[in-house]
Amino acid sequence: MIDLLKKNDSEKLDWFASFGDDIRHITMNVNAYRRGLDFGFTEIKFDQHGWFVRPQFLDFEAIKLGDTKNYNSYSEIRIGRGPNLVWTYALSYSFGTAGGGSNISVYDRPYKDRETALNSALSDLKDLMQAKVGNSDRSNYNPQIIASTLKAVSEYKYKDSQMTLF
Repeated sequence: MIDLLKKNDSEKLDWFASFGDDIRHITMNVNAYRRGLDFGFTEIKFDQHGWFVRPQFLDFEAIKLGDTKNYNSYSEIRIGRGPNLVWTYALSYSFGTAGGGSNISVYDRPYKDRETALNSALSDLKDLMQAKVGNSDRSNYNPQIIASTLKAVSEYKYKDSQMTLF
């Protein structure tokens, strides 16, 4: 933007200015817009507070793994694609009391297809769980929940590989 000011490029400066009333809004909104382009999202839309509206991923799935009957005893893979068929995923994971996660967004890593994104998600979830196996803090890192999730990941990978044979 500084270069545009020096060049007095009012057309491009106006484009940037359309992304917000202050430098923080402009930089964050332009970044969100540009990241969205990687997934084929082109719409420019803002919420009532002036922030870029999160694009809605298509073919969205939420795959629960672990003890899905008990709250806080399972993990979830969220997967979806943009209009240009680029996929991504995000994880929500529970070790018991401890865990973490997020929704899919334009800031997540892009993948060329669903299978590649899903395999990466399953591997990441498996790695997260395996890193906590044997942790002495059994209340935050419940061994039964970790084992249940690892088993579910293995079963899902097996089921998925069986389906691709047919």
